Amino acid sequence: MRHNKNLVSIIIPVYNCEEFLEETIHSAINQTWPETEILIVDDGSTDNSVAVAKKFESDHCKIIKQPNKGACAARNHGFKESKGAYIQFLDGDDLLSSDKIETQVKILQRHEGKVAVCNTWLFSKNIEESNCTDKDYLFDTHKPEIFFINLWGGKIDGAPNMIQTNAWLMPRELIVQAGLWDETLARDQDGEFFARTVLQSQGIIYTPKVKNFYRKHRKGDNVSSIVRRKSIESMLRAADLKAGYLLSKTQSDRANLAIATQYRWVAFCAWPVWKDITAMALKKSEEYGGSTHNWILGNKGVELLKSLFGWKFVKFITHYYVHFKRKYFPTS
Repeated sequence: MRHNKNLVSIIIPVYNCEEFLEETIHSAINQTWPETEILIVDDGSTDNSVAVAKKFESDHCKIIKQPNKGACAARNHGFKESKGAYIQFLDGDDLLSSDKIETQVKILQRHEGKVAVCNTWLFSKNIEESNCTDKDYLFDTHKPEIFFINLWGGKIDGAPNMIQTNAWLMPRELIVQAGLWDETLARDQDGEFFARTVLQSQGIIYTPKVKNFYRKHRKGDNVSSIVRRKSIESMLRAADLKAGYLLSKTQSDRANLAIATQYRWVAFCAWPVWKDITAMALKKSEEYGGSTHNWILGNKGVELLKSLFGWKFVKFITHYYVHFKRKYFPTS
């Protein structure tokens, strides 16, 4: 099928986000780039998300319904129905600055085979109160392999960071070449997908003047915060895949450190609920030379305990304190 070389397909996976969906759709509709199509893929919502979406249904805004299969399946469904030469993924509760797509399309049209990325600004209710936590050094390079080394913690004295899904804009053909979202992954699906696709691109172009607004919900409100074994196993498998993608492009001490830090993050997330996965992840981290990075666990008091007794002790105490509180004081 031949695709419109100027058309951008905005694919919005939706699952029970009626509270925020209208604002997200307005964000897509109000893009300054004139040639867009919006594909809203409802993933079996049980709230009024579909009713909200239907208010915007038109020739340029299509609603697709599917049984609940997860966000990856929804994105894949939307991609298969899309017609654009460029793909913009947008989660159903997030927002884009109005010039985001126009700025990135114009740049990509001059740089075939490359992808565009912008900063992500975190917010809860109002984007006027958003803040950006991206590290400046992430965007010092156009080389995908160096970008991911820096992103994953391979820069000496550089902490791991994240690039949220909506920050990217990429050519359709790159996704065709690299493959669709892995629907078997329950967590870190975006990390695996963008590592696989972007590492096959011709380079990364940073667009600093536009913004992706990522809505942060209260801790415990979203699926990714729940420590299920399936999620942790998915993180471990995603780390295996990402390691393979990176090492197929470059092999260096910094690449090994980045991979080791990724495995250490899996170990950190698994503890203390899934001790066997923590052990496996730490062993893999050591196979790549190990990582000493420690994530912040709390206030100064908590961090002092961590420095004295280690992160495992603090996470163990914190986990069972929260479990005890929820069981015996559920309304406190």
